[in-house]
Amino acid sequence: MKKLFLALAVIAMGLGAHAQFYAGGTIGLDVISASQDGESSTQTTFGIAPEFGYSFNKSWAVGASIGFSVASNNGDLKTVSILPYVRGTFAHVGIVDFFGEFAFGYGHQSIEDYGVSGVIFGLRPGFAINFNPKFALIARTNLFQYEYWDGLNVVDFSINKGFDLGVQFKF
Repeated sequence: MKKLFLALAVIAMGLGAHAQFYAGGTIGLDVISASQDGESSTQTTFGIAPEFGYSFNKSWAVGASIGFSVASNNGDLKTVSILPYVRGTFAHVGIVDFFGEFAFGYGHQSIEDYGVSGVIFGLRPGFAINFNPKFALIARTNLFQYEYWDGLNVVDFSINKGFDLGVQFKF
């Protein structure tokens, strides 16, 4: 029994040797302007997505982002999302880490008195520039994303949709 506890303690110390929590997030602004036959329209979207997670080692991490965005055009479309993910880092080149994330979560969109909920999952490649052991710049995009929003029957497959740029603080 003592050997079992000793073995578990050694494994726990080994797993915890590199483990660390991180927090950060992204902020974004998107402006789309279109015109046709003398009519023009502009949509402005502002979003913020705080993020937190836990790195098990140099290759694997789990985390979640909580996103809030507002798109203004003809009324304000508000979106709230909770997106947990698993991140696998597949290459370390100097201070740059290249990773892929599998994310699966929940979203809610509303405009005026109407709202819909849905599920989101996707594959998101990206990279982190580690300026020091406690601070990194994060960039990622959506390679593949599937969304289903109830009440609208919308299925959205996208390749390379959007680009996130943010920071990460490790502690």
